[in-house]
Amino acid sequence: MKKLFAVLAFALLLMPGIVSAQPGLAPPGCSWEGDPCLRYGFGQYDGIPFNQPGPDYATTFAGATLDYTLAPYNATPYNTNGCAALDTLCFHATSARGWTMVCDPPLGTPEELPAGGYIWYQNMLITAPCDATVGTIDTIIAICAYTNIAGVCAPECGDCQDPNIRPATGVRYYNADTLIITVVTSPPALGVFQDTLTLVDRGQTQAYIPFTLCNQDDCAPPTLYSYAITNVGVAGRIPAISQTGTIASVLGGGCKDVYGVIDAGAALVCDYATLTIIAWIDDPE
Repeated sequence: MKKLFAVLAFALLLMPGIVSAQPGLAPPGCSWEGDPCLRYGFGQYDGIPFNQPGPDYATTFAGATLDYTLAPYNATPYNTNGCAALDTLCFHATSARGWTMVCDPPLGTPEELPAGGYIWYQNMLITAPCDATVGTIDTIIAICAYTNIAGVCAPECGDCQDPNIRPATGVRYYNADTLIITVVTSPPALGVFQDTLTLVDRGQTQAYIPFTLCNQDDCAPPTLYSYAITNVGVAGRIPAISQTGTIASVLGGGCKDVYGVIDAGAALVCDYATLTIIAWIDDPE
């Protein structure tokens, strides 16, 4: 029998060699009207210059998904090389280890950004595979790029100016950002969560007190949990309880609720009862 464990699970900027050049020297098949950059990258926030560019780091565990929102940007207000017009830009990203990346809008989607510093918000979900071992490192590179003259996302087209410097603050905006992710030990497969205080209306004879059992291992198969909930009660006013049960088919990364039921029909205002739950993992289904 495995008793429950509590767990705290936690779920980055190297600059790739993207070509920068002078105005009018766009590579063959490319054109430079605007100026691509990332207004916000992995952990960049407007007005915080020490994190632009600067490496960004994260930890994750096998099967877990990291969620980021970046902001590709037409940096025309800060371009001094003459590339200050409307342009069609795109968002591109790579994973050195081929981890799954789900993006909204999808990677490579052309986005027309007017002159004047317009942005769009790009969501990225990055998932470590279940076979990722502790200590594995992946490098994610995100790029705001030009599309080529055929309308295809083309990081190889380089950049008219990189970085772009905001005069008022000196903040540098680059066209790429890098996230370095390290795989850490997965949390215990069982986590139990409950609010520290649940209020019950006076006179309730069946007050349901919720506990949430979570399968914290995203790569685990559907799992069967058993549990026991007890309460010593209040003599003459809140009966003691001892309730047991099972909860089946808790998927990896999923949670289900169970309830302790107390009779507060004779309780006085400000009476309190302390419920205790012990949960353990039975064999996976």
